[in-house]
Amino acid sequence: MSLKEEIVKEITEKVMTKLASEKVELGLIDDIKKEMGEANQGAMKAIDLAESAKTPAEKSLKLNKSLIEKIAKTKKAAIELGVTNVVKQLQTQEKQVKNNIDSIDKLLNALYKI
Repeated sequence: MSLKEEIVKEITEKVMTKLASEKVELGLIDDIKKEMGEANQGAMKAIDLAESAKTPAEKSLKLNKSLIEKIAKTKKAAIELGVTNVVKQLQTQEKQVKNNIDSIDKLLNALYKI
């Protein structure tokens, strides 16, 4: 084999080896990209669920705030009528509704950060 043929053969082998190496590296990068997509599917689903949870939570907050107003009016009337057992019961319910409002506010604040 001539020197020229040997050089061409050696260069060809090196180029082919380098191309094979590049192909492996590109394959690994493609695998990583695919796995990144798969790894983030759960997070994307969770974000979608969080977005869809906002509307019912907002509705619940509005209803609880309306309920607090009703309880306050009813409690005022019960006080005027001197019905202490009803006042105590309304105070208990008022406390629970206020706790509900606080919890829903916290939930919505967390959802809005997403």
